[in-house]
This record gives sequence, C-alpha cells and structure tokens, in this order.
Amino acid sequence: MMNSLDTNILIYAANEDCEEHAKANALVNEALANSGDWIIADQVLFEYYKALRHPKILSRPLVATAAAAQVRFLRRRSGFMVCCYELTIWDRIFSKLEAEGFPYQRTHDLVLGETLRNNGVTTFYTRNIKDFAEIGFPNLVNPIDEGRWS
Repeated sequence: MMNSLDTNILIYAANEDCEEHAKANALVNEALANSGDWIIADQVLFEYYKALRHPKILSRPLVATAAAAQVRFLRRRSGFMVCCYELTIWDRIFSKLEAEGFPYQRTHDLVLGETLRNNGVTTFYTRNIKDFAEIGFPNLVNPIDEGRWS
C-alpha cells in the first residue's frame, strides 16, 4: 500500500495560524515517521513552494530560500519516495481531457492523480476528495474533515 498527500495538507501543516493545522500536522508527522510507505509528486512540491510564498495563503509568506529549503527537505531528506509525470501516461490523461464535459478546472488534479496512480498510490489524502473522485484511487481520505471515499 502506497500513500500520498495533496498540497493542501502540506500547507495546512505549515500554517500554524489556520484551524486545519493540528490535523494536517499530525498526518504529515505520521507520514514522516513511516516515510517508506509514502510518495510525493514533484507537482505537489512545486505547488507547495508557490503556496509557501503566497501572501494570500500565508500571513507571513516565506522568502524564496526558506520555501526552497522546505521543498528540498521533503524531496531529498524526508525519506519519501518521489515521482513525476511520465510521458507513458500521456494518452490516458489526454483521453480524459478530451472527453465531452471534462471540467477544465480539474486539469492539474487529473495529471496529479494519474501520476500518483501510475506510481502505485492506493491512498490519497486531500481536503478536496470530490476533485479526485473519478481518478480511480481505491481510497481517498480527507484527514481534516475525516471524510473517506473508498
């Protein structure tokens, strides 16, 4: 069983000023303690970097070097496996993108979801379960509101 988490969980864990902090921080600490069961996508790390620097997301946004240090830790020293988009899944992604009625707002979520599934993720932790419901994860978990889709 391989686990992963969405950017929103990381940013809640980093933001001590938000009400979601305690639950998100507990999950991230649990993941770090069992890092061999976790994989994180580069796409999440890039989104996390951007969120750490964004003044509308954090009341005290980080400077570039501090945000980069957090991302570098997660990618190189946390023990998490890492993955990124692979060209071999282009056709699978594009067939969904070109489907009539595909919501363009979910483009990045689709790419992330397919990237994670391609790398063996069975449980994905996110606040936005509905955005990933049609990706095909066996387990979607909202650790903030304790919701589950399986």
